[in-house]
Amino acid sequence: MKTYLTKDIRNVGIVGHGGTGKTQLVSSLLFTAGMTPRWGKNCGRQHHYRLGRRRNRKEKSPFKTGLAHAEWPATPTGPSGSSEKVKINFIDLPGYSTFITEAKASLIAADAALITVDAHVGSQVTTEKVWDYCTEYDIPRAFVLTWMDRELSSFERSMESLEQVFGRNVVALQLPIGAERGFRGVIDLVAMKAHLYTPDGDGKPSIEEIPAALAGDAKEAHENSSK
Repeated sequence: MKTYLTKDIRNVGIVGHGGTGKTQLVSSLLFTAGMTPRWGKNCGRQHHYRLGRRRNRKEKSPFKTGLAHAEWPATPTGPSGSSEKVKINFIDLPGYSTFITEAKASLIAADAALITVDAHVGSQVTTEKVWDYCTEYDIPRAFVLTWMDRELSSFERSMESLEQVFGRNVVALQLPIGAERGFRGVIDLVAMKAHLYTPDGDGKPSIEEIPAALAGDAKEAHENSSK
């Protein structure tokens, strides 16, 4: 088994309200990192069992912390100061209120957190709880909007919901391209590039220039995120 120095290990907690797609997010992250050749619902179920998750039979929801890991190229100027790959441990935490104490207990081991938010619903009770836990433990965090391709999902409404609860310091790092069933990619507001996905494709994006119709919105959002 490959060994890693402590400085080359990151622990990232995946938290959020139950049903917001935490395990599916971990599955997608593993695919993006090249840890699995498959992507999608089958891949999510496969890793659900590999993660060692247990489910509440009545609710059919995970109620135990799961763990997966991936290798990712280190940033030479980053904290590790290494050109080698770093190991990222994804801590997939339960989101339903009955098991939220386990999420809090496990989150203390995280270096950072990704908070999943259903783009149809916006901020929920557990969203606020895990945010408070991150604040208590002084953990950097980011929101991840999920289920963007579902009916009635809305980037704008979700952002308004998050700003109302957590303040206007919540800024976008990506903009969606399309909505609901027409959702087909995102604009990376850091690199200012469009990542486009083919429906029923292999899950890998085509990186292109930002569509002209979205260039103005992207420029404005980029400037806001840089303030």
